[in-house]
Amino acid sequence: MKSTLKMIGLFILIGFSFFYTDKVIEVIREEDKVMIELTSIEDTYRIEAVDATIIGNTIIPGLNGKVINIDDSYNKMKHLGIFDKNLLIYNDIVPNVSITNNKDKFIIKGNNNKQMVSITFILDNDKYLSDINKILTAKQVKANYFVTYSYLINNSTKIKDINHEFYSYGDNGLYSNDNLLFSNNLLTRIKNNNAIYCLAKNMESSILDICSKNNLYTITPSIIGSTNPYNTIKDKLTSGSIILLSMNKETINELSTIIDYIKGKGLKIDTLSNLLNENLNN
Repeated sequence: MKSTLKMIGLFILIGFSFFYTDKVIEVIREEDKVMIELTSIEDTYRIEAVDATIIGNTIIPGLNGKVINIDDSYNKMKHLGIFDKNLLIYNDIVPNVSITNNKDKFIIKGNNNKQMVSITFILDNDKYLSDINKILTAKQVKANYFVTYSYLINNSTKIKDINHEFYSYGDNGLYSNDNLLFSNNLLTRIKNNNAIYCLAKNMESSILDICSKNNLYTITPSIIGSTNPYNTIKDKLTSGSIILLSMNKETINELSTIIDYIKGKGLKIDTLSNLLNENLNN
């Protein structure tokens, strides 16, 4: 009996020792100059998340916020023995309303705060592909191609070598479970981007329905430049614009000027994956 009581007492003593040691370490850490500096700037460096904007059946992406990860930042700085704001480690703050859980809405543009736009094309033949890609390369611009099912299955090797983002355009804009499954599996395998977007030029509910059921986003361009593309973009351009250009002679003649005009407005031209994600620093 005595030995049992001794063992119980020993375990209590050990447990108390661990508890006491943890408390001592915690107090020492809280009084550490690095920790004091971290806690003093925690609120200053906090950026709240911005909710996505939903109007009817449309959505504009929000933005993640960020907050200092105190423990990881402290451990990193304490290991080096200095406080340095460049060593801060952050955690994301996810918006309460996000595109990730609203795939049953048409994405009509990117978030204004990104100061970014995206240029897209529908690819169903080779006629102007080489000319457009030469201009994009010369201007150091990344674009997006929505490729038809028939073009994709006959030109997968060519698509693999084109350094832009590719997404499915189904059977010339008509999506089915089969062509989405095949197209997206192939595109994801041969390209660096995930094939997560469908294109609905006119907010067709049937496209939204089938794409959302396949866990895909559906975008609707905010600017369609099928004729007089430069003037159309000049009249309608805003930060976040998703621009759909036709692959024709008029686009080739005006594409360089369009790119210069967009950049002249202080807007970056980037891929859909960067424009539409809710990361703060894209």
